[in-house]
Amino acid sequence: MQSFLDNPALKRSLLQKAQTFQASDGWTTRPVYWDGKGGSLVGGLLGSEDLDQWTREFALPKWTALLLDMVAVMQPSAEEAKAAQISLLEALPVGVDLDQYGNLVLSRFLKETEKDLSFLPTNHPLRAILAGVMELHEAEMLGKSQKPAEWRKARSEAIAVTDQAAPDSLEAKFGAVIEAAAWDPRTSRSVVADTFRSWVNARRDVVVQQKVADQGLLTFEETKALLDKIHAEERKKRKDPKEFIHVFGIMEERYPKEHKDMMSFHRIQHEEAVKQRNKGLDIIISGLKSSSSLFRCTC
Repeated sequence: MQSFLDNPALKRSLLQKAQTFQASDGWTTRPVYWDGKGGSLVGGLLGSEDLDQWTREFALPKWTALLLDMVAVMQPSAEEAKAAQISLLEALPVGVDLDQYGNLVLSRFLKETEKDLSFLPTNHPLRAILAGVMELHEAEMLGKSQKPAEWRKARSEAIAVTDQAAPDSLEAKFGAVIEAAAWDPRTSRSVVADTFRSWVNARRDVVVQQKVADQGLLTFEETKALLDKIHAEERKKRKDPKEFIHVFGIMEERYPKEHKDMMSFHRIQHEEAVKQRNKGLDIIISGLKSSSSLFRCTC
């Protein structure tokens, strides 16, 4: 299958249609959605939610549709969401087998995850699972199609190892990334989008945890416990059980240091979310652009 039917004019037309739809009142960030009047970018380009139509009309695999809408969901503003979608569309090459690009992008995320897990012993089960999933994607890129049973086995092993990790640990967070990536993009339309989201969330949370510890800030759990305490204490004082309790205002007044910590936490979390989203999108786009002839169709 040659992307955009090996027709640069089709890609240009799709980009123009995308920008026109984004400028309309009908554009939303709900993935693969169309209600007859408006919807996501993919829904607007198709005028439907039929991803078979996406493949038929544009010769693009279904994972590109889910990814195109997912990058919008994960952006902090409408304008940034629209820009990210156009950047991704522009990066999609013409006249290549994009199925294998799914494996390429997933391999790049897994290689980044390999770096993040370098603190683990070389014989740690999670590193072995990661290596196994990477091998499956690399085999697909070499044209060696893997059986569904191999993918199921890799997922089961990833889930089993991740489930043994302590909640909120590095192992648990990056284990979730490996689980998300343990699918064949030819059969899973959401695998690239899910891996992108899982990787961004894992990187964000890990960096936030480190900065919170370095700066001696309250953790999310500690802040929540304090807010719950304030709410419970105020509820006992109020005669009206339905009266609104402004816990954040009370926290700022009575616990100024803790309130400052909370605001710092949210600022750091937002900054890291933006940074990791941008890095994740760069991984995808640079992969598509740098290997534009890697899987060029010769059929």
